[in-house]
Amino acid sequence: MAVKKQTWIWVGVAVAGVLILGFVAIVAAGVLFVARQMETEPASAVSAEKAFADARSRFDGQTPIIQIEERDGMIRTRIDRLPPDDPTGPLPETMHVMAYDPEEGRIVRVNLPFWLLRMGNRGSLRFSSSNTRLSFEHLNLTVDDIARYGPALIVDQKMPKGERVLIWTQ
Repeated sequence: MAVKKQTWIWVGVAVAGVLILGFVAIVAAGVLFVARQMETEPASAVSAEKAFADARSRFDGQTPIIQIEERDGMIRTRIDRLPPDDPTGPLPETMHVMAYDPEEGRIVRVNLPFWLLRMGNRGSLRFSSSNTRLSFEHLNLTVDDIARYGPALIVDQKMPKGERVLIWTQ
């Protein structure tokens, strides 16, 4: 009887070990995936301005879907909304986020596939910095709403201290 009890203990330990290793492998794969989607590069104010101008040039004449204005310490947001069933082109596959922080002197680029965006937080998006928080959920926008615009300029925001954020879909 004692041998049977020991066997079950070892089976339980082995199953727990496999589950822990599986969890660690999934976390490591997630970290690797995110690391491959993110690029960081040093940049001066001049080189950052050029990089943003290059990225923005594909949307010449287009106003951002979400416009953020800060007046009198209040942040106001305007959204150029589409009619509910009026897609404007092919569905985008990737959301690109480009941010510049003059204090750190670097540009961060993140490319997020739409399938990943749809998985997170019921299709809602949140972007934040130390000063500003942009939550698509509070704007009543979902990932599917953004996708209906087709490839588009989502946000082009310049902050008073020189920070800049550009978000677009392709």
